[in-house]
Amino acid sequence: MPATRWKACSERLTPTTRKALATPFSVQPAPLGRNPVRLARPVAAAILVAAALAVPQPAQAAVFKHPGVLVSRAQLDFVRANLDKEPWRAAWRKLQSSSYASLSYTAKPRADVNCGGNSIPDNGCSDERKDAMAAYTHALQWYLTKDDRYAKKAIQIMDAWSAVITKHTGDNAPLQTGWAGANFSRAAELIKHTYGSWSQAARFAGKLRTVYLPALLKGRPDSNGNWELIMTDAAIGIAVHLDDRKSFNEAVETWRGRLPAYIYLKTDGSLPKAPPGSTYNTKAEIIDYWKGQTTFVDGLAQETCRDFWHTGWGIAAISHVAETARIQGLDLYAKAKHRLRYAMDFHAKLQLGGTVPSWLCGGKLKRDLGDHFEVGYNALHHGLGYDMPYAKQWVEQKRPAGASHFLGWETLTHAQNPARSSVESASVYGAMPDGKLTYTSIDAATGQRTRGAFVSTTTLGFIPKAMATLDFNTLLVTDKEGRLYRVDIRTNRDSLIFEPPVLLGSGFTHDLLAYDGNGHLFGIAGGTLRRYTVNAIKPTIDNISGGSVIGDGFALKTLTATGPNWILGTTAGGKLISYRIDGPGSWKRYELRDTTWQVFDHLLSPGGGVYYGHGSNGSLFRYADQNPYDGQGDDLSSQSAVGAEGWTQTLLSAQPATVS
Repeated sequence: MPATRWKACSERLTPTTRKALATPFSVQPAPLGRNPVRLARPVAAAILVAAALAVPQPAQAAVFKHPGVLVSRAQLDFVRANLDKEPWRAAWRKLQSSSYASLSYTAKPRADVNCGGNSIPDNGCSDERKDAMAAYTHALQWYLTKDDRYAKKAIQIMDAWSAVITKHTGDNAPLQTGWAGANFSRAAELIKHTYGSWSQAARFAGKLRTVYLPALLKGRPDSNGNWELIMTDAAIGIAVHLDDRKSFNEAVETWRGRLPAYIYLKTDGSLPKAPPGSTYNTKAEIIDYWKGQTTFVDGLAQETCRDFWHTGWGIAAISHVAETARIQGLDLYAKAKHRLRYAMDFHAKLQLGGTVPSWLCGGKLKRDLGDHFEVGYNALHHGLGYDMPYAKQWVEQKRPAGASHFLGWETLTHAQNPARSSVESASVYGAMPDGKLTYTSIDAATGQRTRGAFVSTTTLGFIPKAMATLDFNTLLVTDKEGRLYRVDIRTNRDSLIFEPPVLLGSGFTHDLLAYDGNGHLFGIAGGTLRRYTVNAIKPTIDNISGGSVIGDGFALKTLTATGPNWILGTTAGGKLISYRIDGPGSWKRYELRDTTWQVFDHLLSPGGGVYYGHGSNGSLFRYADQNPYDGQGDDLSSQSAVGAEGWTQTLLSAQPATVS
């Protein structure tokens, strides 16, 4: 967690409250290795902590996170670590074999991109779209390979355009500006903030500000909805790249107004909402705008009766805006989730051959849906836990997603990507003494519980011994006989429901388990550390291989993973130790603290240098390590209690790689 986030939180507190927060509870290790201090009045201290945590937090960060347009560094790090696994391997090969990925690619810039209706005439329209896609493709290749030839090619393309472009003209100009602007902003963001050596970066940014952004922010309330949504997708990306908060907010407001005017929910009333600023004021005008449709159901879109292709574009653009906002700390999925999930499942079911009712578009549909759902599906299914069976079938059938207009390589960047699901939220699973499971969501920046704890009504059917969280809905749990089970979570949204545990195998006699979010499962039994490779989201025993002995002498009381091939644990004597694991017999040990951490019986980390220590008295405390990979403990600080009591689980495990 960046130091500025913790500093900003502390600066909102009064000196008295800060002092109370800095004073450890009776079980809290002193941050600098001192002995624990017992409070004379823990109840009063708990009240102060609760009051401090209740301080309102800003709706969005004061500064933008970079790179932060559609993809984040954490997302791409996850992709880079999984290029040898499916579905990323096939998606990566598809990108590499594309003409957009060639190092011999040559840009074709022009001053006036003149685009008529349906891009006829096409005076530079296709060239600009292709060049923007090529720039983004090369930017992705640069990050995933660290071969600077790709960064230089992306720069070459963008420099060619920034040297000459002055305007977009013609009937299709607003949409063309959106198509190209979306990919140009993604490419520029990655190159500027991960490569850096770009002498003409300011010139390109200037063209985004003067040639693209003004046209995009004007909107198109009377056009088909995909236009304004794609334009907003480009506008929010450019705003982030320019660190332009005003334009960012304008794009968000356009999105908020257009969302209910594009996807209908029955809670809207008998008619869909009109786009803000449009000329559609009457029932007849709105029905005409919705292509003559008079019956409205959850998930119907403004362009459903036009065709599924443009409808897919609108849904994709809605998701793109929400993704960029999510990276920047603004949760737009909270507003869009129900419209998106109904729309995706509604259209996917019909695309897959579902019967077209006579009331829908006169019984005739143009079912030409493309690979448009990957981003939204990952956010809603893998990020929020919604079951969308038809969308799932369609997304998996269309994989790997390719490149077209403003959509590029989204299976590669977003499929099953845990790093995008909740960048500032820690998801914590637990097991109770009776075998029931729990789920709690914690704001990693403030320590406030945002959901839960939910306790399942059913039990595992055995007493769990060790547990590791693979992703938001998959756990690995062992019993005292060494049997390994996979537990699939059906929902953790408003309650915790899981499927009957799936027995994977035996011989897993580990006392401790931890998963690093990057394909490696660590287990300790009798002081011996082993590392397994997990190569599937829902693994069978055949997907868990290796079991290589890393070394002996790992006499740890607790264990968690802090990042790819990094683990953290405590000893019975109270030491806090970090390890970098390179392979069998090859590892490095770093002692972060030499005492006081014996009070914790569980240690867990959602990534980002955020650690939680669980006390046997039911407390949970939060710590921040400004650099969890430097082997140093002087930048590790105590933050506050998530709860001084009530954490009665016998096992706790955090979803890895969810905090950046």
